[in-house]
Amino acid sequence: MKRPYTRSVAKVMLPVFLTACAALPPPGTRLTDQERAEAQKTCVNQYVVGGAIGGALLGMLVSSSKDRTQGAVVGAIAGGALAHSYAWGKCLSYYSDTNSFPVANAQQTAAAVGYTASRGNEVRIQSFVVTPSQIAPGGNLKLNGSYYVMAPDGQQQVKVIETRTVYYQDPKDNSWKELGSETTPITAALGSRRSEGQTGMPVEVAEGRYRVTFKVSALGREDQASQEVVIKKS
Repeated sequence: MKRPYTRSVAKVMLPVFLTACAALPPPGTRLTDQERAEAQKTCVNQYVVGGAIGGALLGMLVSSSKDRTQGAVVGAIAGGALAHSYAWGKCLSYYSDTNSFPVANAQQTAAAVGYTASRGNEVRIQSFVVTPSQIAPGGNLKLNGSYYVMAPDGQQQVKVIETRTVYYQDPKDNSWKELGSETTPITAALGSRRSEGQTGMPVEVAEGRYRVTFKVSALGREDQASQEVVIKKS
């Protein structure tokens, strides 16, 4: 690539590089609204940079010799826009605010679901709902799930991991692509729990069909449930 073309890409990418260089707080750190917004922007830009660079280079390659700069700009925008959905998944922990809490003890849960010791360790998601089912880019999704964890030995505390994963349906081949996930490790008593909260998203995410999956793992068992969401500009 000749030097003028390199300078064109540099002009396009310099602002993105400057924002992406900031340090991120460790996942799980309690943040103020302003700190969370800054972490979201920094994290997304770190993943968008690669997409924007690739888009800029591609734009320059396919454009004519007379409009290389314009090709680089258009390519960077396109690459960055596609990368924002990927970045959302990778930065999900900075967009999510969830709370997990008990709703019934082991004895109450056993009576409600008919659990017996002969069934061994058991993890079961009873419900998982994402609302709304259609949302504009940059909106907030509410996540509500309920599940139980049971074991025959009546142990007092168990390690439970809640995982939320976002997928995107690639229209090119109608396949689901995993974008990323965030996990919440907790120590909980046997019985039933609820997991509630919300997750936001960058306003630049691509329109299309997405799927949010909620998985619960404990005692060597796991269960999961999913719901599709359409992201579309109004």
